[in-house]
Amino acid sequence: MIWAKEVLSVSGLALVIILAGCDKGPEGAVLAKVNRATITAGDFKKQFEDLTPQLQQALAIDTKMRKDYLEDLIGIELVIQEAKRQGLDKDAEFKKNMEAKKKKIEEYKKQLDQQLEAATRDELFNSMLKKDLGEKLKSLPAPTNREALDFYNKNKDKIRTATGKQVSYKDIEPQIKMRLMQEKQRPLYIEYTKSLKAKATISIDEKALDAAVSGLSQSVDVPDGLTVPKVPATK
Repeated sequence: MIWAKEVLSVSGLALVIILAGCDKGPEGAVLAKVNRATITAGDFKKQFEDLTPQLQQALAIDTKMRKDYLEDLIGIELVIQEAKRQGLDKDAEFKKNMEAKKKKIEEYKKQLDQQLEAATRDELFNSMLKKDLGEKLKSLPAPTNREALDFYNKNKDKIRTATGKQVSYKDIEPQIKMRLMQEKQRPLYIEYTKSLKAKATISIDEKALDAAVSGLSQSVDVPDGLTVPKVPATK
């Protein structure tokens, strides 16, 4: 929305001071009236925050450039007003495109909601374990290099890529150590959940469980991008 222009370099402190000067007054302050519409300080700030840091710096230190940028926003508003005046917002193609975009946005919002729910559950889970098992978990010794290498040597025939190629110890070492640590932590976790299960009402549908897991992939990614079977559980 703004043409290329030489960007001056300013110190972080100077930039903060300049931007503070641009931010005076409430966001509802009207910067420009365009027919019956207005461009507020909040509108300007929202557009400003979408710019690259270089352009933000340029606007912050160049008064003329700020005015030119506001003129750009006025031009955009006029084009939109003209489009509505000509009835383009009632056009079938416009409505079709907007429906498609609305659907994408709704799908994106749904994904964000799911991610937030998953993050909430993870945070609650980890916070509870830290509260009730933190000290016990901290006292567990980390897997040694020897333990990890022994595990690899014992199971290396089972640790292969999707094409059957054997994965080197170097590539799988972090996953092995994580698995060994989980195995050390698991008894504490099992004992803890047993105490919770004893106070809960639980029912299990094994047929539904079997149906849910049928056909699921048994692979995980390793750092180099290879796909290998999950590290087998220790015996």
